[in-house]
Amino acid sequence: MSLKLATEALRRVTGSIAVRLTLWYALLSVFLIAAAGSALYWVLAEQLRQVDSKILSSKINAIHSILSRYTGNIEALRHETQLEASTIRGVFIWVSRPPDGIIARGRDFNPLLDNPRPFTKSPKTLKKTEWKWKIHDHDHYLVMAQRLAGNPPTTIYVAVSTTQNVQFLALYRQALLLATTLVLLAAVAAGYLIARRAMRPVARLAEIVDELGAGQLHRRVGDEPWPSELRTLAANFDRLLGRLETSFNRISRFSADIAHELRTPLHILRGEAEIALSRGRSPADYQACIESAMDEYGRLSRMVDALLFLARAEQPDAQLDTPLLDSREEVAAVCAFYQAMADELDVVLVNDASGAVAANPGLLRRALGNLLGNALRHTPAGGEVNIRTAIQPARLQISVSDSGSGIAPEDLPHVFDRFYCADAARLRQGQGTGLGLAIVRSIMQLHGGEVALQSELGMGTTVTLSFPIIPPGTSAPHQK
Repeated sequence: MSLKLATEALRRVTGSIAVRLTLWYALLSVFLIAAAGSALYWVLAEQLRQVDSKILSSKINAIHSILSRYTGNIEALRHETQLEASTIRGVFIWVSRPPDGIIARGRDFNPLLDNPRPFTKSPKTLKKTEWKWKIHDHDHYLVMAQRLAGNPPTTIYVAVSTTQNVQFLALYRQALLLATTLVLLAAVAAGYLIARRAMRPVARLAEIVDELGAGQLHRRVGDEPWPSELRTLAANFDRLLGRLETSFNRISRFSADIAHELRTPLHILRGEAEIALSRGRSPADYQACIESAMDEYGRLSRMVDALLFLARAEQPDAQLDTPLLDSREEVAAVCAFYQAMADELDVVLVNDASGAVAANPGLLRRALGNLLGNALRHTPAGGEVNIRTAIQPARLQISVSDSGSGIAPEDLPHVFDRFYCADAARLRQGQGTGLGLAIVRSIMQLHGGEVALQSELGMGTTVTLSFPIIPPGTSAPHQK
């Protein structure tokens, strides 16, 4: 349990960006200080060793010269060796030759020879050889030896005490460890203060975001002088606020439109019922009231169905099958359904569609039906509604054109809005719900396509549906 609590506490601590930056800054500082100190330590130790090596090498060369001058005079060799050993304090020299053993040595006490653990190493070649030798934990020596050719061979040994060097390097290591510890503490403190100061804009941004509500969606945060690392985040957040504001306003307008559109038929139904109940009526009057109510019920049912379709179409997991269809056959089926209405209005339907389209058959017919219904209602007698296709790069376009009254320029940006109707009188007369083009747009979005509208007042309107083209030999995927 304690391990779990410790792990959770560590996770909370390391979850802070300021703490993480501090730890990384401290670790980097310690690493750099330790690396620099280690390099300096190695250089210092190597320099001390080289100085001692030069002393030992010079002494070997001097004894070698003495041996050359006094080859057969052992007494002179001993005397000169003692003189050479006394020139530098802490230097010990001895010369060994089998089978006589040590034939010359310094006059002073030699700790490498005169102790229970004498020096026993010897060079294997004629080159100078170097060793580190420790008698006790606090007595350190550097030994250099060279064997000289002869019969028998002579070996020169020279040693120097390095205890002071070892003690100096130990103090240096302690100082380095202390300096690294102090640097670590200073780096943690300074790094945390720097990180906290650097993270102030993030805290400020968090405060602004926390203050935002439904009534502050118009506010923008990108105008403040943010650091360069936060400018992109602030800009993206502004775009998110813009999308949220647009969606919120659209939902608000949609809710108000729904309330308004449902209130009208309900008021009509209630008014007709109150009139019918105000006094006795004939069966014909009651029948007319019921027929009028049925018309309003039909309008309410169509509106509810359209709203349910739009709600389902906007779900993120909405999917549909889009097989390859013959566009001419699909258009012909829709034209056949609206032919009676066209004959009654004396409008000609022309089917010039051709080619394959990847679409859901039910939704394609619903979109074309909405467009044909609008076109027929706005085309005068003797006019024409033409459905044709065109192939564009990676797109198959189905266009529905009429020779009707057209749409005013100020109405064009709003024709795809829900419940929008340029001719409000038609909407009140039950000839539409104001959701037809909104449904068409949702259907095209489900297919991954686009819808465009071109209209000129008094010249007619053209609505173009652009469907993605499926390459030959591949099946249409599920649209999402």
